[in-house]
Amino acid sequence: MDLTRTQFDILLVLMENGRTVQTKADLVRRLRNEPYSTNSYVSPGEERAVEVHLGNLRKRLGDSSRNPRWIETVRGVGYRMTQ
Repeated sequence: MDLTRTQFDILLVLMENGRTVQTKADLVRRLRNEPYSTNSYVSPGEERAVEVHLGNLRKRLGDSSRNPRWIETVRGVGYRMTQ
């Protein structure tokens, strides 16, 4: 399976953090290669882009948002690995 660079980076962040929830803003900052502790502005458009990349990543992994095997959505917070 081939992943785009962004999909790979998102998956890497989620795998590194396991069951710890990553917000969309956290993921945007990691994609920008910013330090984790920065409070830089993340636009709604950037957060939406993460949602789209995550949806495409789920498709590549054969995952489902309703019954996730790999990536779980924590409603109103962010994303984490299921196991």
